[in-house]
Amino acid sequence: MLPHEILGLLGLAQRAGKVIVGSTAVAREVRRSRTPLLVIFAVDFSPATKKKLLAQAARPPHIFEIATMQEWGGYFGRQRVGVIAVVDKNFTAGILEKLKP
Repeated sequence: MLPHEILGLLGLAQRAGKVIVGSTAVAREVRRSRTPLLVIFAVDFSPATKKKLLAQAARPPHIFEIATMQEWGGYFGRQRVGVIAVVDKNFTAGILEKLKP
């Protein structure tokens, strides 16, 4: 189930161009200088692909596993989404605050 407490912040961050959606786009950004500060993986995302993607990061981002690929896909208007990256420190801080237990 998608956590409603972070969906609003993710929506704002996406409209601001600070969210990268999908494994190909996130991998491309990880290889560039714009290292994601927060990476959210779907719980059913491939562990091997996750390991490869994170190995390319210049510095380790905050990592969370939330919801399924189909649930994230529905939110972003796609069939399935396995990984989402946030590249803004303020949005990252807000989302991390909402994800605290």
